[in-house]
Order: sequence, then C-alpha cells, then structure tokens
Amino acid sequence: MATHILTPATARLALISCAIRNKGTGWELITDAAHAPSGVTGVVQHPDHLEIKHAVGAVKVSSMQVTPDEYYAAQGLRCGASVGLALSRVYLYSGPSITPVDPAALVASSGNLWITGFLELPPA
Repeated sequence: MATHILTPATARLALISCAIRNKGTGWELITDAAHAPSGVTGVVQHPDHLEIKHAVGAVKVSSMQVTPDEYYAAQGLRCGASVGLALSRVYLYSGPSITPVDPAALVASSGNLWITGFLELPPA
C-alpha cells in the first residue's frame, strides 16, 4: 500500500483514495492490476456504516468524498462520510431515506464506491 504525499507550499497532504466493492463476502479494497489504494489499509463493515482505515499520521482533515459508481448511482445510492484523522465512517442511503442502509445488503459483482480525500500531515 502506497501513500502519495503532495507537498504544496503551505502544507504536506496525504492522498487518501481507493475503490471498494462487495461481491457478497463483505466490502473490500479493490487491489489488482488496474486499482491501487493510496493511504487506505482496510475496510471494516458495520451494520450501519463502513469504516475506512487510513492511519497516515494526519494532523488535520482537508477533504473527503465518497462517490458511487454508475451501477450504484443508477439505483439512487447516496453516500456521506464522517472523516477522522486515522479512519472515516461512510454511511450509505437509498433514495430519500434518512436511515443508513446495511452495507452487507449492497452486493454487486462490478459495482463499487470511489473514495478520495486529502489529509494534512505534520511538517517534514
């Protein structure tokens, strides 16, 4: 697992990114010839959310986005993230519901979620 570090003039930023999928055995990072996570070490499935592990030594959260792919977007899946320094919680919603969907109920052989964010690191 690589962590890509951006070094702009004002701060060092870790790129947190991955694609995740549930083929029926639980949500997992997609790691293959075409996909490589950055800064993410694992996914833990809970009854009402997914926990994304990204212990990169962050001191501040800059941003985080979770986007359903075209398969889940067509089904009306919405995502919301509660972002922390070492892990984030991703909540999934169907249509207008305000009750999170059990992530175990979302199974697709090619459907996935895209996660991208930046976390500020301490000075080098």
